[in-house]
Amino acid sequence: MKILIISAPIGSGHVRAGQAVGAALQSIDPATNVVYANVFDFFPSFIGNSVLNTYLKILAIFPQAYGMAYGWGNTSRLALVGRNIISRFLAKQMLTYIKSLEPDVVVCTHATPAGLVADLLRRGELTSPGVAIVTDFVVHRLWIYPEITHYCVANQELRQELTANGIPLQRSTASGIPVAAGFADSNTIATVKDLSLDCDLPTIMIMGGGAGLLPMEDIIRALNSLERRIQIVAICGSNRKMSRCLSKLASSIKHQLIVYGFVENIAELMAVSDLLVTKPGGMTSAEAMCCGLPLIIYRPIPGQEEENAKRLIQQGSALQANTPDALTATVGMLLTERGRLTQMHQRSLAMARPDAAEVAAHVIRSLVVK
Repeated sequence: MKILIISAPIGSGHVRAGQAVGAALQSIDPATNVVYANVFDFFPSFIGNSVLNTYLKILAIFPQAYGMAYGWGNTSRLALVGRNIISRFLAKQMLTYIKSLEPDVVVCTHATPAGLVADLLRRGELTSPGVAIVTDFVVHRLWIYPEITHYCVANQELRQELTANGIPLQRSTASGIPVAAGFADSNTIATVKDLSLDCDLPTIMIMGGGAGLLPMEDIIRALNSLERRIQIVAICGSNRKMSRCLSKLASSIKHQLIVYGFVENIAELMAVSDLLVTKPGGMTSAEAMCCGLPLIIYRPIPGQEEENAKRLIQQGSALQANTPDALTATVGMLLTERGRLTQMHQRSLAMARPDAAEVAAHVIRSLVVK
């Protein structure tokens, strides 16, 4: 069995979801050949680079513009026409690769490759089933194509949204957002002492600064005003400039600050934390829920971040803060009102889907022609 998983390097969540599904497929059957691809590799390099750079600049400088484009794409008929024209042009670049690979199923964890696969299926140039795995708690209309064989989505509510947009209920599964096996395996859960943390201090984890969109330094300086002693675990990812900045800051604040760059043990760090301050990406939020980790969502960007935030807050696993001072007040409140924090922890666990990758893997396997 050969499975092609196509993602896009717009944030790391889409890639991580694909990797989680690929690992689950190989766990079920080690003989499964999983091939990973980046949809930007099928385009001329200047197109991919331009799209990614423009996207990041807009989010950093004028996020409201992204929000307007997101809303327009979700409501305008013209947006659908433009989407289909672009998909038809770019799909040709991908077809040669798919034909050479001859996969049994093509899996997409981002809307762009889903559109290209749908176009190939529509024109009969692709005969393998196409699966779309949505990695947010909302389904934007640019994800929705009648040609896609099956959808895996976060919950039953999103299945109903797909049905309202013309996708038959039997062609979707509420799998959850796929997370790595470490978030489902209790044997990987470390103790506070294993991670060289102080077991007497509340642990506030901060992550989401890899693209520079979360003002981690401002947040940590504001948290320094808390009278109650805490320890802060800051995950900077690939942002080395941020990592160096925070490492220097650590010696000048009263709270313990532990700075990490890119780490492999996010599940362990989440499991021993009391709160996570982050942007509401679907993947990070799903991972946190599997660890029962309440979220404080910081200033969500208009678009899918705002939509994710609304749903997580409605479900009781998250609160929102839009300034460093408001965030600090929220942290202080939750550390004082432990009952509220416990309630959020329980709501997170109730919504968690640590089996999501395995469920998606079984869906994919069921589509392979015997």
